[in-house]
Amino acid sequence: MVARIESEGVGSSTREKAIMDALNVIDGVQEVIIENDAIHVTYDPLQTTEKKIEESIHASGNSVTSATTASETPGPVTAPGLTATREPTKREQNLES
Repeated sequence: MVARIESEGVGSSTREKAIMDALNVIDGVQEVIIENDAIHVTYDPLQTTEKKIEESIHASGNSVTSATTASETPGPVTAPGLTATREPTKREQNLES
């Protein structure tokens, strides 16, 4: 999962360091990137939650002004010469018979 969090602390190197330090100690946080006026946190939802991430930002002395989460879902693998295929459903198999 990837959380995009906006905080008033973004833009200040001292506050950004406090945010990074607070997030990097959370079990399940895999990557923290601060860019485009937001904090992007990649995390394992089996080990932590967006709420814990937000609480850590608050504990670092910074506020959270907005937060959104997007799941990372793998897309189909494509390459020249390869086509995406799937197994026919039972209904489709019965129709072919």
